Amino acid sequence: MQFIVIEGLDGSGKTTATELLKARFDAAGLQCLPTFEPTRSPVGEIIHSIVGGAIKNIDSTTMALLFAADRFHHLNSEIVPALKHSHVICDRYYYSSMAYQGFDAASLAQVIAYNQAAMDIRRPDIVFFLDVAPEESIRRIDARGEARSVYEKLPRLKLMQARYKAAMARMGSEDNIVVIDTNINSAEAVVEIMWECIRRRL
Repeated sequence: MQFIVIEGLDGSGKTTATELLKARFDAAGLQCLPTFEPTRSPVGEIIHSIVGGAIKNIDSTTMALLFAADRFHHLNSEIVPALKHSHVICDRYYYSSMAYQGFDAASLAQVIAYNQAAMDIRRPDIVFFLDVAPEESIRRIDARGEARSVYEKLPRLKLMQARYKAAMARMGSEDNIVVIDTNINSAEAVVEIMWECIRRRL
């Protein structure tokens, strides 16, 4: 069974890609569990409250540790058990922590250390990084008509994009990462690329 991770900025198309990819698995008669991080566990709910702005003044180290704890619980309670009988698609994984809490080389190394337990339990079989311009990300977020999270501001998204690319470069020698440009590819075209990569591994 494959553990598939989809990464990218908010507005990159992760949710849509997950839904369309799940439909591909269903059409092929294959079991597939879609999931996401942060989760809706007690720790995950704290993270959602911070990201949504309800809880303020939380430092980056605490955030990185909260994400790592939520991820560890997610792996043990949901992902690893599901992989015994089902493929799993996860919207965000430890690369998000590297992008959002890895401010420089030292903090990136620290975030990687916090997530080493998760890496030891289960690295993804394939990671799809949906590359979108921050300006397009903002346009899509605003088109949804929802309140923006604390991360969904153009200067911050530009910074996150640079950090994401640094994280992908750092992990590229260890993990199977596929970068897909979602600025020029439709959601259907993105999923076609993803499915072809997955199908070759089935």
